[in-house]
Amino acid sequence: MPEQTSADNSNSPSHSSYYILNRDYFSECFDESANTSLGIRAYYKAIVLLLIAVGLFFMAVSAYIAWFMLALAVVEVFSVRYRRGWWVARQMLGRASGSKVNLRLDAQGISTDSQHHQQCIAWGDISELRETERGFVISHKSGRSYLSKSGLDVAALDFLRARCL
Repeated sequence: MPEQTSADNSNSPSHSSYYILNRDYFSECFDESANTSLGIRAYYKAIVLLLIAVGLFFMAVSAYIAWFMLALAVVEVFSVRYRRGWWVARQMLGRASGSKVNLRLDAQGISTDSQHHQQCIAWGDISELRETERGFVISHKSGRSYLSKSGLDVAALDFLRARCL
């Protein structure tokens, strides 16, 4: 369980914590922040590639191109079906996997610091701070980030909820 410390100063509240980048954290991150569409829409690219492959089989072109397009369609089906597992596996193979990340919430923004990466997201750069069941999805100029509630104390959660408004 992450260590939680808070220094509540009336002028500038600051909250510090840490978390470990492990399989559970990566799985939670994907589950809470990934845009995963369900149904036939998720397989749209695979269907288009399949139709192109079928069309190429009936045309007078090299069969290699048709087989290549068919193989791409199959790969696309697998990429949709196993998106979560593939994403988590890639994160686990990264050099940051297993490392400790120090988190700081203060008047300037959200700062993270680890052996491999330092990042500070200023409150002014955040376009959306959306609370989910298990954390917060942060949309900012550089992309999207996820912050788990599991490593935050009640004061830090209240601080973030106040920023959501």
